[in-house]
Amino acid sequence: MMNKINFFFILAAIFLILGCSQIEAFNSCQQEVEMEIPSKTVDADGKSVYVEFWNISFTDGINKSKYESLPSGSTIQVQVCKNRVASFLAEPANKLCTSAENDGGKGTVRASGAIFPLNKELSVQNGFAASVLYSLYEGSSCGDAKGVQEFLTLFNWQKFEQTCLEKSSDPWLLDKERIMRAISSGKFKKSDIRLK
Repeated sequence: MMNKINFFFILAAIFLILGCSQIEAFNSCQQEVEMEIPSKTVDADGKSVYVEFWNISFTDGINKSKYESLPSGSTIQVQVCKNRVASFLAEPANKLCTSAENDGGKGTVRASGAIFPLNKELSVQNGFAASVLYSLYEGSSCGDAKGVQEFLTLFNWQKFEQTCLEKSSDPWLLDKERIMRAISSGKFKKSDIRLK
């Protein structure tokens, strides 16, 4: 009888230790990231435009947040999964200012963005690439979401950003739908980055 009781206590202790280590492992896979909200962006002509309030969207495929009407120069803090790429998008809160994505490339104001950990600050140059990643994460909620998210983490986002800027000084003029189809099919090549 005593051996059975000892066995159950030992078993309970093992489950408790393993359970705590799993919780600790989950918490340690998160890291806090701080992003500063920009104060300026550019319009379709490349002119600097001051933006007073921004709408911010963030996702790493698991964690997701949206913030509305944050003032320029403020900061946000979010929890990001380690060893994952995260997309941050900053769009002007003023509905009169639209990104090129929404009006076929003739928008007055471009969104800013960052792909973390590649970028540590929001910029207009990285807004398009961050938008592509954000949209791909959003689309991965169906089917093999985990596989898609792992694939997106391994994708060479740095090379992608550079190639987009080589193809056009205004990446928002690129064919985002074509690019997203190519990336999600796993057959993406440099020639898929082209103007609309």
